[in-house]
Amino acid sequence: MRLLVLCQDPDGPVVRHRVRALLPHVTDAGFREVTIEGVPRGLIARHRLLRSSSAYDLVLVVRKLFSGVDIARLRGAARRLAYDLDDAVMLRDPFQLGAGGRSRTREARFAKMLARADLVLAGNAYLVGVAEAIATERTPVKRAPTPIDAARFSPGPCPDEIVRIGWIGSRSTRPYLQAIAGPLGRLLTARPEVRFAVMADAAPELAFDVDFTRWSEAGEVDFLRSLAVGVMPLSDDDWSRGKCGFKLLQYMACGVPAVASRVGANVVIASDGDAARLATDDGEWSTALTELLDDHETAQALGAAGRRRAEEAYSVDVLGPRYAYELAGCARDERQ
Repeated sequence: MRLLVLCQDPDGPVVRHRVRALLPHVTDAGFREVTIEGVPRGLIARHRLLRSSSAYDLVLVVRKLFSGVDIARLRGAARRLAYDLDDAVMLRDPFQLGAGGRSRTREARFAKMLARADLVLAGNAYLVGVAEAIATERTPVKRAPTPIDAARFSPGPCPDEIVRIGWIGSRSTRPYLQAIAGPLGRLLTARPEVRFAVMADAAPELAFDVDFTRWSEAGEVDFLRSLAVGVMPLSDDDWSRGKCGFKLLQYMACGVPAVASRVGANVVIASDGDAARLATDDGEWSTALTELLDDHETAQALGAAGRRRAEEAYSVDVLGPRYAYELAGCARDERQ
């Protein structure tokens, strides 16, 4: 079988973790050829790519929303069509130009994609619920969490003795750090031996000093291993409930004790606090961070529990075969 993957950015983190990491399992499921293509902005090039989908047994669209004309063209050419989402793509990003909330255009495109898909893979329970409310009865919607490569993201020696609370992410998610700027700033002021470290594509603007490291694939594991505590703050809204908790999984897989907002997929990944601490307000954030810095045994136990959770429930070797099974099953079915 042949698989065509259509996406916004073939080298971006979504494709890297939700597609490329699973390729060995996709191959084992029967796909002898996998082609990953970024969707061109130009009309002629885009339509040429959509027409070429007829040569594949399955087209997997990753997060991309097409216009009505483009989705009709794609559906007319594709033998079978699957849609994968790990974000609330039907909403506006609240951190882009301050324009969050509903978008009729995005909602309409999302509904058309789901109406035409033969399979929907959604990254968490919230996204599954949204998709099931829209998709037709003939379209199965499956929960497909973003897997973690537990062989690569693994515990290792800390390269230095500096105590660091840390966050890994991108410029698009940096605003979430404002949610814990208060308790984090007060902790850093009271404990000058503790540093706050960030790995991203751009440094955050905070009222306290940050040890900034520019993100690189080669350096991310060493950065994670250098942390005493990892943090994943979120706001409590529908956009955040669409998040799939991957940075929390990164901390946990590396054996780093973590604190995350009690929002959406974080609660499930953290096993309701058993594999990572969960916090709702400034007081809970302060308590959790202080405990993990002061109680070495508790921090070690939490890091070990997080590692086990990541390996047993979210690793590529656990989730990869399930994901590949769904794709292969969709490719082999006759169009309904």
